[in-house]
Amino acid sequence: MLLILQHPCHALNWRAIANKVTRPAVPRYLGHLLCALIVTFPLGVAAQNKQDKGPPHAASNSINATLTLSSSLGETVHLPAPATTIFVADPTIADFQAPSSKTIFVFGKKSGRTSLFALDGNGEPLAELRIVVTQPIGDLRAMLREQVGDYPIRVNYTPRGAILSGTAPDAEVADTAKRVTEQYLGDGAQVVNNIKVAGSLQVNLSVRVAEVSRSAMKSLGVNLSAFGQIGNFKVGVLSGSAASAGSGSTQGGGTAEIGFDNGAVNVSAVLDALAKEHIASVLAEPNLTAMSGEKASFLAGGEFPIPVLQENRQVSVEFRHFGVSLEFVPTVLSNNQINIHVTPEVSELSTQGAVQINGISVPAVSTRRADTVVELASGQSFAIGGLIRRNVNNDVRAFPWLGELPILGPLFRSTSFQKEESELVILVTPYIVRPGSNPNQMSAPTERAAPALNGGGAPTNSVTSPRETALLSVRARQAPRAVSASSSNSVIQRCCVL
Repeated sequence: MLLILQHPCHALNWRAIANKVTRPAVPRYLGHLLCALIVTFPLGVAAQNKQDKGPPHAASNSINATLTLSSSLGETVHLPAPATTIFVADPTIADFQAPSSKTIFVFGKKSGRTSLFALDGNGEPLAELRIVVTQPIGDLRAMLREQVGDYPIRVNYTPRGAILSGTAPDAEVADTAKRVTEQYLGDGAQVVNNIKVAGSLQVNLSVRVAEVSRSAMKSLGVNLSAFGQIGNFKVGVLSGSAASAGSGSTQGGGTAEIGFDNGAVNVSAVLDALAKEHIASVLAEPNLTAMSGEKASFLAGGEFPIPVLQENRQVSVEFRHFGVSLEFVPTVLSNNQINIHVTPEVSELSTQGAVQINGISVPAVSTRRADTVVELASGQSFAIGGLIRRNVNNDVRAFPWLGELPILGPLFRSTSFQKEESELVILVTPYIVRPGSNPNQMSAPTERAAPALNGGGAPTNSVTSPRETALLSVRARQAPRAVSASSSNSVIQRCCVL
């Protein structure tokens, strides 16, 4: 159908103009207004239809809430309309089962947070649920009382795990509570241990780090690897030039040593004897004291610069340490045993493996490190060995000037190869200590100098070692008996303790 619109002005004829005196004339602006309404009315209807077909919006009766569940428990959710799509953000935390299109059963799996969405056939959301899954805190508290003890330990859940707080009689109880909580929450749970240990003990760690020459030790005839212990009996094998204990001496193939030890023999006597023979050199003797469950560290060495290229192509300098370092974490157990996580390290700069960075020579670091966990009583010792270093030296001897000739030079020079082996030996002795209340019991090494007679009879000053000074209050209660010997060989034979 063809619709022809005619302006009202064209609809007027001369008869209407002639009769304008008898009938009032229609104002011209009303005609223009009527024309504009007729033209714009279809456009408004089209715009209204376009708005009605806009993006889907949430229904007025859709569910938007937070759902808190316990692990392995669930809850039923009834939807206002049939759902065609159901989605869970993290199915490892919570999941669902839909027995019907309007019913959802949501259940928790492990601690955490996730979301669930349900949509109808038009894509409109029917439910938006924020799901929080926690563990039954009552069951965890009952498990802690059963496996740890009835101690004032509090448990607070977090979205990723739990936080333990309160007090415990020792560090072992605090560690056990953390381990039980981690097992209860499952893999990936983050447990923060804020349990305070009431009346924490302190542990003093006496360490001797020595480097022993294996080649010189073999020539002397000391077999450190043959030392052993059966109960309180010490068994050792000495060979070569070592003399046997007692009145006689044995030369040649070797001797077997059998002795008795009740735990009070000083294990450092062997290193003292080897040092007298210039076989061992003591690198460091650190003494560290730390509270039970806390970390302590020690470094005797230095730092060397390393150029590092930044993102803006600028070169900065970082420092790396080298030398003798020690880290340990002691834990005093309920039976007064000491659990020690100790990490000793000996590093030194080396030209082998050095690199050039922007014309700067950066040395390499030769490192020997050990990391172990042991358990022993206060005053007992253990040794760490087997950290061997091998050096091969090329020694060239030549006649001056003649040895440098191109062809005849090899006739006037000789080359010898020397292979040296050294083993790092670490002796560790922990002590349970308490702060001294009397300051007069502590003194500097120079304050305890005592006169002694040397071989010629002249009086000299003999100063006690700093290690014995630091452990004065400890050794007064539990002091290892020092081993005296007329010669280093007899000390080695009687102190086969390694």
